Amino acid sequence: MDLDAVLARKPMVALVDELAHTNAQQSRNRKRYEDVQDLLRAGINVITTEDVTGVKVKERVPDEIITPADQIVNIDLPAEDLLERLEAGKIYPKERVEAALANFFTSNKSARERLHLRYSTD
Repeated sequence: MDLDAVLARKPMVALVDELAHTNAQQSRNRKRYEDVQDLLRAGINVITTEDVTGVKVKERVPDEIITPADQIVNIDLPAEDLLERLEAGKIYPKERVEAALANFFTSNKSARERLHLRYSTD
């Protein structure tokens, strides 16, 4: 995510994916949730999504990032829809699809849940 571009544009709401993501080295912040904090400080409301795949990951989000959320909503995306999006290259570049299918995506319920967090600056 190009944080500076979002801040310069000053939208009312920004959609931010992968809240626990570690940013690229050249990024302003080390973690994506720190980008969200910058957006909130700038008066930009944030809606973010976080996959619940059942896969153990090293990246975590501190409690103080989740606690101020105005709303937490679990949304169940059918596995077939997720796989269709994946295979169409809408989630990862086509060259990463096979690895994603082998390592992260399964058809059990936990792989289909998505956690959506909504933050407002009001």
